[in-house]
Amino acid sequence: MGMSSIVGGSGVDEVDDSNRLNAISNVIKFTIMNRCINAIDTMLNDKSTIDSLSIEYITLDNIYEKFDPEHVVFAVYIKGIGEITLTLLLVIEVEDGERLASILIGNTIGNAITDELVTSAIAEFGNILLAGAFTNALTHFTGFRIDCTAPGYAKDSLASILEYIIVDSDSTEFIYADGKLSFMTNKDLALHISVLIPSEDAKKLVDVMFR
Repeated sequence: MGMSSIVGGSGVDEVDDSNRLNAISNVIKFTIMNRCINAIDTMLNDKSTIDSLSIEYITLDNIYEKFDPEHVVFAVYIKGIGEITLTLLLVIEVEDGERLASILIGNTIGNAITDELVTSAIAEFGNILLAGAFTNALTHFTGFRIDCTAPGYAKDSLASILEYIIVDSDSTEFIYADGKLSFMTNKDLALHISVLIPSEDAKKLVDVMFR
């Protein structure tokens, strides 16, 4: 199945399919810029920008081809349910986890931070960002009602995390959009805000842009 069959409808030409795929990117980018960046900048006392925004089609069969199974990350993920279903993820490199936690809890005196504190700080940060800022902005922009589940978190390869989310869902075909953020003060810190959405719900999302 090609990308055009996911984002387009019957009788829609390739140009329109491309426009629809771009619409998904625009919805995600607008949502990140409209609310998420302000929330992140406030919590981290920094200035963030979107470095890149990628979007691709994934299935359970090709996850390990698209994502390095040996690359371990820390991720907070929240499932949104309602008029559309999607999973929101905050992804950070494992080696940046302690640093992010230090910023969040104001640890400026160099005291050791336990793994439990790192996990707790990043999980709460992800919950505020995803269940709060991102979901509210997406609801405001699209009009879709979305309720969020309690956050989950994992330290594993992104491929394994996505596999777990997909296996736990009722769908097999997804759009995966990933926004990479960088910072003015903490220049070597990078965060990823990602959205995993079933292809049928992706169609609903882009239809908002074509009404």
